[in-house]
Amino acid sequence: MAHKDNKRLTPAHRDFVNKYVCAKYSYIGLYRVAFFCEDEDIAIVLRVQDRSDSEAWGCVNMKHQLLVPFEYKRIFDYGHFLVAINSSGRYLYNKKGQLLYPIESIRKTDHKAYRKVFEPNEYGFRLCIRKMAISKSRYCGIFVMENGLAFLENEECQVGAILFSKLKLPFEYKALSEPQNGYMLGIKPSIENSDGELTYDCLLIKVRNAIQKEDSIHPTGISLFLQKTWDDVLTYFEDREKFEKDCNSIICYNQQVHFNAGILNFFPPQIGLPEFPGEDEEEDEEEEYYNPWSRENYSHAEAMYDALGGEMEAIWNLD
Repeated sequence: MAHKDNKRLTPAHRDFVNKYVCAKYSYIGLYRVAFFCEDEDIAIVLRVQDRSDSEAWGCVNMKHQLLVPFEYKRIFDYGHFLVAINSSGRYLYNKKGQLLYPIESIRKTDHKAYRKVFEPNEYGFRLCIRKMAISKSRYCGIFVMENGLAFLENEECQVGAILFSKLKLPFEYKALSEPQNGYMLGIKPSIENSDGELTYDCLLIKVRNAIQKEDSIHPTGISLFLQKTWDDVLTYFEDREKFEKDCNSIICYNQQVHFNAGILNFFPPQIGLPEFPGEDEEEDEEEEYYNPWSRENYSHAEAMYDALGGEMEAIWNLD
């Protein structure tokens, strides 16, 4: 039996059903049931001989190439990836059939284009972008603006900025400020002073309105200060009046720079500088949610309806 959630089967689906799926009154075929995904080239299938095994679901494409082995009780279409779940854990596959790594959870950010992918027993998260690509590096913090500009802190405590798949600022900053009136500030490690302390420069960075364009965010070559110790940096930004006087006297690109100290925010938080409003850190409460994988009578058909019918966020915590 094949399922498509009220969508018509494509010619490729019909051909797949005729070749491989058992009919209602005939048991000739490899698969007892097939669920066709949002990606029309993918089918989640259960073999005839595994009909009584709750952890024997697999995944194939329309060329009948195996993508996910027959050892899972739930498999979900997740953009360019497949999420497979059994009693031993959750696993992420690409649609070429390659197992990427086990995962603990996939959690939302403040922007729908980005998701955080957590692995068991690993610090930080990988970043999933538009369900199309997953970062090779892990990160320990993120803040996303409404326009999609994302500030990230890597595992070496270096901060950079991306816009979807494009790197806008390299990971070489201690902190970055939220843009104001076309500019932002970057606190960047400089040199060690005579006492062996690391010092920092504060660079003025231009942020153009059309941030999608190439070189739309770049250092101007103007510094607000140079080679201050970290304690000096914190002290500097505590004096709001001096900060505004210094930066608002700068002329750059034939325009006057203007910062309001009262709404100056830096990423990452908790380093002593004025900070972005923090993300909701109560995410761990998700572990207290009712676990749908434990429901004895929750059929695979219901699970697929939840996944493809828009209930994934509420029930499966995978989007």
